[in-house]
Amino acid sequence: MGFDPLIFSTTSTPLIVPVSTEILNPRENPLDYNPKRFVDGDVDFKGQDTGFLPFGGGRRGCPSYSFGLATVEIALARLLYHFDWELPHGVEADDKDLNEIFGLATRKNSALILVPRYNRDYEMKKNDT
Repeated sequence: MGFDPLIFSTTSTPLIVPVSTEILNPRENPLDYNPKRFVDGDVDFKGQDTGFLPFGGGRRGCPSYSFGLATVEIALARLLYHFDWELPHGVEADDKDLNEIFGLATRKNSALILVPRYNRDYEMKKNDT
């Protein structure tokens, strides 16, 4: 009998494993990294199927989800704080379309392009001790 690396127990708890290999390995080559398998998949977004969610869901969700979210938030906040943001040369504020498209995530109808300018009022200073 072969060893399936996807199903094993690290405790002495007995496991009842179904005989069907489709239940054990619902995807072809499950150990290979292949993100294209999700492109044409039939995932039910409204049901309990969390196969599409990149960090999983519920109690078994990825513990690094909140860390990743906080890291991206801090990086974006530092970019916004350390620079002055302006419209490109020749573009006025009235020329920009700020309408939104509503859907799974709300986004702008057209891209907002900004030019960063160095903020001279803020300087990073080292604490020399």
